[in-house]
Amino acid sequence: MDQKIYLTVIKAISAQKKIDSSSISANSTLEALGISSLDAITIMYEIEDALDIEIPNEALENLNSVQDILDGISQLVQSNA
Repeated sequence: MDQKIYLTVIKAISAQKKIDSSSISANSTLEALGISSLDAITIMYEIEDALDIEIPNEALENLNSVQDILDGISQLVQSNA
């Protein structure tokens, strides 16, 4: 996994939910982190800006964990390379 993607995702979640980034791992579920669907949209906008990518709205539908976000963004970045 790309370290830049990992750090960007963790930073975006940490900023949105105002929680310590050290308490977020790839195995964390969005539910456990208190991330609502509205939070997820805001987090994705921040990730899009940071990585200069566009995340399709349908990609947000099946996210359950931080790992799901990481996998989806990694695939998107690789397909755009």
